[in-house]
Amino acid sequence: MAADIFIPDSSKEDAIVEALHTVTYVTGEKEGIEKAFVEGYGLQSSGWVSPLPSERQALNTYFGFSNDDWESCAFFKTGAGANIQVRAIYNPIKTPSIRHEYDGLIVGGATVSFPKEDLYSHERLMAKLGIKSTIGVKEMEFESPSGEVYVSAEIVYLGPEHTYLLAVKRPDIFVPVGPMDPVTGIGGAAYSARCVANADEVNEFLHSVLGFEIRRDVTFTVGERSALLLPEGVEERFIQAFAPGSSSGYLVIMDHGQNNRASQAPDLASPHRGIVMWSFKTKDIDQVHDRAIEAGIEILQAPDERKTPHIPCRKTLLMRDPGGFLIEVFEDE
Repeated sequence: MAADIFIPDSSKEDAIVEALHTVTYVTGEKEGIEKAFVEGYGLQSSGWVSPLPSERQALNTYFGFSNDDWESCAFFKTGAGANIQVRAIYNPIKTPSIRHEYDGLIVGGATVSFPKEDLYSHERLMAKLGIKSTIGVKEMEFESPSGEVYVSAEIVYLGPEHTYLLAVKRPDIFVPVGPMDPVTGIGGAAYSARCVANADEVNEFLHSVLGFEIRRDVTFTVGERSALLLPEGVEERFIQAFAPGSSSGYLVIMDHGQNNRASQAPDLASPHRGIVMWSFKTKDIDQVHDRAIEAGIEILQAPDERKTPHIPCRKTLLMRDPGGFLIEVFEDE
């Protein structure tokens, strides 16, 4: 078997911060996001809940909301295929969208991606739900670290708030991007991607503050029929970052250099709509905080005994990384 970056050389014991736990998604499309994740991807739903009156003021400050009528819901898998959960926050007040159109060049949270055994049957299912793909199933050639060329396939759907939802099938000689339920042939979210304008700085943050391993950092030229609707000929820097010892729950960073397009939202965080936050569990939140301070990272909330919706935490740390994206780190209950 060819070398595979999804098979770690490191141990989970080496991880300061674990693999991606939760992707937070602010939306004005409650029904659309439910249809996509429950009917389209087979996730369970926690049901929509409002913050308790005693929590509202603190959580409004935490997420940047000025109103009290927002609700949240977690979408997740249990058992075989369990992986990253999606935390959706429905806000009836229309705030600016981070991605104002379907364009992979726009800086900000871009995708949530799932492993799927049969992409063609999934496309038919999603079409019945009224969820369109960009160009259908696309097969792509990649080169492994050992130099062997292999074919991977994916399909990209037009998700809520101009984000992209992916289903991915790796060749059978490799482990999938995430665990799958053998009955349904699909798993929970395996990774999330975002477009940045400063990949070096974001890379350094992921490595020096979160302790992630950069297992792939390559630049290639976008070919014809880009599934993310990128113009042909654009150079893309493509980075995959994993927690030590992990083979899923990873991060993808994309940088298109001078071709990047700025978001029309005031910033890349809530209360604006789209993918606004990544959340990670740690065994030592104070150590992560110290590393962030040393790296000059903007701290929005120092480690505090605060619970946030659908996160099993007793203490949280909230910061803004060098790309302007919200990073939540928490210690377990």
